[in-house]
Amino acid sequence: MTAQKRRRNNAPVRPRRPATGVPDLLFAIATALATMAAVFVAASFLDEDLSNGDAGTDLARIFAGTLMLSAILLALMGFLLLRDERGRADHYRVPILIGLLVGGLEAAMFLDPRSPILLLAPLALLIFVLRPVRRAIAAMLGGRG
Repeated sequence: MTAQKRRRNNAPVRPRRPATGVPDLLFAIATALATMAAVFVAASFLDEDLSNGDAGTDLARIFAGTLMLSAILLALMGFLLLRDERGRADHYRVPILIGLLVGGLEAAMFLDPRSPILLLAPLALLIFVLRPVRRAIAAMLGGRG
């Protein structure tokens, strides 16, 4: 068998570079914010002990609205940064799952604070969104990265 030669690209325009890991991180953060917004809206209607009076529940809903607006804007920025790779599922699948996990943990810790320093702990899970980390984990598990 002979080794295949790389084909030379003589096009006058350089091909576009592939997307970086930034969109993946933006999708994870956007999903975390949207998850937190959904939990806070649900808690404002279901939890009587959320805050004192109507002002607290209204503030929780306003906070949830700003979280959702931020989530939408971050997701749009990530979508725009994907360039020609918008159709590849690996940019969405793992970041969205990790974002759901981070958002759920953050919302649970925010609604029932035991230790304020632990609020930062779920953010450490965002390391798994980075593509080199995902490839290394896939290689260790014997999968494709």
